Amino acid sequence: MSVEVTLLRYTKYCAMGLFLFVVFCTLSVSPSFAAVQTVQTYVNETWSNTVYYLATLSGHYGQTQGYQDIYVTIAAADQYELYINGNLVGSGTLKTGANANNGDKYTVNLAGAKLFNIAVKVINNGIGHGNGLIIGIDAGTDQLGTSTKIRQSELILNSWVNLPIAWWTFDEQAKTSLGFGDKWYVFSNDPKTGLFADTNKTKFMKRAMVGSFAPDIDLAVFPPGVETVTGYLQSNVDTGSTVNGGIKLRKIEGENIARGKPAEKIEMTDGDLAVPIQISSPLGQSRYIDLGRIYSVKQMTIFTGGNLDEFAKNSLRGYSVEVSLDEYRYEEVGVIHEIGIDNEGGFDNYSVEFPEEWARFIRFKITEARPNDPMLSEVMVFGAGYVLSAYYESPWISLDSPTTFKNLDQVTWDAETPTGTKVTIQTMTAAGDTTKPSDWSTPMTDKSFQFMSPEPATHFKYRVNLSTQDLNRTPVFKNFSVEWSSADQPVSYADGFVTPNECPMAEETTFLYTLSYQLLAGQDLGEVAISVPSYSTLNWVYSSDTKANLAVTSKSTIDTLYVMFNSPITNLAAGGADTLYVSFNSSLLRSAHRFDAFVANSRANDNAGFIKAWENTQLGSNTVTVSSLVKSIITNVDAVPKVFTPNNDGMNDFTVIQFGLAKVTTRVKVKIYSTDGTLVATLWNDTLPPSTYSAPGDMAAAKDLPGAWNGENDDGDMVPPGIYIYQVVAETDNADVVESGTVVLAY
Repeated sequence: MSVEVTLLRYTKYCAMGLFLFVVFCTLSVSPSFAAVQTVQTYVNETWSNTVYYLATLSGHYGQTQGYQDIYVTIAAADQYELYINGNLVGSGTLKTGANANNGDKYTVNLAGAKLFNIAVKVINNGIGHGNGLIIGIDAGTDQLGTSTKIRQSELILNSWVNLPIAWWTFDEQAKTSLGFGDKWYVFSNDPKTGLFADTNKTKFMKRAMVGSFAPDIDLAVFPPGVETVTGYLQSNVDTGSTVNGGIKLRKIEGENIARGKPAEKIEMTDGDLAVPIQISSPLGQSRYIDLGRIYSVKQMTIFTGGNLDEFAKNSLRGYSVEVSLDEYRYEEVGVIHEIGIDNEGGFDNYSVEFPEEWARFIRFKITEARPNDPMLSEVMVFGAGYVLSAYYESPWISLDSPTTFKNLDQVTWDAETPTGTKVTIQTMTAAGDTTKPSDWSTPMTDKSFQFMSPEPATHFKYRVNLSTQDLNRTPVFKNFSVEWSSADQPVSYADGFVTPNECPMAEETTFLYTLSYQLLAGQDLGEVAISVPSYSTLNWVYSSDTKANLAVTSKSTIDTLYVMFNSPITNLAAGGADTLYVSFNSSLLRSAHRFDAFVANSRANDNAGFIKAWENTQLGSNTVTVSSLVKSIITNVDAVPKVFTPNNDGMNDFTVIQFGLAKVTTRVKVKIYSTDGTLVATLWNDTLPPSTYSAPGDMAAAKDLPGAWNGENDDGDMVPPGIYIYQVVAETDNADVVESGTVVLAY
């Protein structure tokens, strides 16, 4: 036997005479369902996204002679539009399948320009082709293209020259924040006043990272000097690399994880290569970086500071890389000698690659010096694995129409969650104006749950939260669906709040829920459900429309109070909003609880489930907190009735060991012993959340409580009459909390 605390939901099975029973939740009314159901299902299994790329490119040849014709080769997953100097050059789609060579070619005349702007719009269809853009450009003697490096040197005419090829990326949301219109691809490259010099603009953009295409995509036409780059939607999720669609955490390969992190000299990690640091008496000196958390690291790259013609004398000659988990014990993992001779970056930048090591702190130690004191402009660190957490937020979804109000019901989703990974889902709604949405709902781990955001709503969105405790593993979100209907709405609008908003813990308190609603022609209220912290009793329901208390039937479960109107409520006074005042008694055994309200009409909302009323934050709140705490986590232990007669005559056939569990969710055991100490029966041995485990006046519900006892032992045999000892045990970190008492079994 286990407890599943969930809000009762009418299902389509009801229309076929079947009922879905949940422990503690019974079907409270038998509505007359609509003859024709219009419940539909929205399904999302692939996630396309759009990323924009911008760069200003130049090189040695352009600076000395200016560019005439340049030759561009491009491929992207999955579709692209290419603009150069504000003009559309071409568009294309990734080629897949056997013998599908990728690399569309264009010739562009720049009429003597020394540098040029390039802009690319990439639409990724989210079907497993990767997250990638790759561009190679032949421009005179210069080889330009996509790269994650802020600065790259190339040997031309026996001298090292600077090729500034930083690529910036942004997504649709940032495009709006940037204030870009339709001509987003037109921008200034002025180093002092242009787009990349405007920090108010660049804060909405991100540096390109290393991207990747699926292994079967042929990119052989591209030269080895260019990289595949990418910009990730919402920065930390990958929606393009999972075969057949999916959302996963992005890999950190290609990201400078040291940028912006605390360092012994902040100029090492500020991302600005124009502000160097100089190290006096360098031999044996070291400088550290705090990465902020533990990463799997595999490379350090150092850039030389100063002017281009000073790189040879300003660079280091040799250094080692050391890593540490605690900043005290460092271990050497790699070293480089004779910088500028054999390494790829020359005197400009030089890297030490090493086998992956876990580290939070990383430092370089100068092992070889030159006559001049070295000048360094930036230190970069690159790692492996996945980011620890990220989320995907869907766009607003309006389903059939952005002006039609919908009732949203059962959410179903699926994901792959390897050990150490986790996925949760949240929802949000809007009623016409998406600039005034609801709050995000509580994160849900159940793969099927009732939609828990306010309704009726014209729009909704969902958020997928992904996390991992293992940097080498990621969860993969596979699909999302929600049932919905725009027919047979119970109300055009409903909101509410509860009072008081503070009460003593574990003490029965009288609460008043104020529910305001507006009914249109053909709408009615048949039932109201309120999320309660424990079994509750209804006092009365007053209507502002009738100016009287209403005839109702009520039912409480451990988490929901149901109020069924004997006659459905219609709009008696034409026009305007009306109010219901629902008075009930309940008790809190945790620090806070939200008393959310849900409504349904006499036809169960076309079988689409309850809708959640909006919270009226202008008049009050749905949240109640406790003003005092109880000392013990077990409260109000008693046997009801104290004498029971299990003879199946319908009178006192079982007893309930009632109790309250306060403050914590923990394992609880309810046991019955004979007076000689022999264990007779274990009624419950499982985890319970804080609540009152009693059902006053509702013997049918009481049978399903953790402490219900019908007089049988663990073998299913009836025990002899007599006095028995009950024991309620709650586990804590310090010691078990135990409460006991006696109960009498008689015939």
